[in-house]
Amino acid sequence: MSHPTTPGTSHIRLVRPAPHGLSACRDHTRLGVLGGAYNPITLAHLAIANASMQAFALHEILLLLPQVPPHKTIFGASLEQRLAMMQLAVADHPAASVGLSTHGLFIDIYQALSEVYPQQPEVFFLTGRDAAERILTWHYEDTEMALQQMFRSFQLIVCDRDGAFRLPDDPRLEPYRDRIHRCLLPASYQHVSSTEVRQRCQQGLDIEPLVPPAVARYIQEHGLYRDASTPAHEEAE
Repeated sequence: MSHPTTPGTSHIRLVRPAPHGLSACRDHTRLGVLGGAYNPITLAHLAIANASMQAFALHEILLLLPQVPPHKTIFGASLEQRLAMMQLAVADHPAASVGLSTHGLFIDIYQALSEVYPQQPEVFFLTGRDAAERILTWHYEDTEMALQQMFRSFQLIVCDRDGAFRLPDDPRLEPYRDRIHRCLLPASYQHVSSTEVRQRCQQGLDIEPLVPPAVARYIQEHGLYRDASTPAHEEAE
């Protein structure tokens, strides 16, 4: 089985540049990239960003929304609505930026980062345990070459989600052990998910414990996630 790909050259558009991110740094810079469907953005996303920034001395976190997520179909909120919620969520985070990517795979995103970050920062992709295990154990057409290409380009920060992360038992991963890092996430965020937010909306339950207040208001004002059966309309970019 080969990994799904999106045709064409990858591009990134910054929707919200960080007010005090890499542009405020002169020396060696570190960029964290947290990609996802953000349907919607939750307090867990922000916890992953904050924990990674503190633990690995990152100068900026880019919250990146792929136009076409590689592994899922999106329901309940359009592309523009998800981008709007992301910007609301990081309004008080000066080192956070929000971007839109034409592609969803890490290596494609990495190749497009130079468009918007001429500083050529050291790149760390942030992800949860389940997504990291999927990436590291995927049956690529040439697994050794794929792993080499990825980990020569960037490093991986894995946050525990529904269980502790452990490096899969595969000798092909051993050369990259020092480029795959575990980041502890506060226990209170371990089970917070976008899925739970959508389920609570469908049931008419309170979502305040799961999302930033401004995002909760946006969801309520726009009546999002009340119907579980209707795919979101994706607006062309």
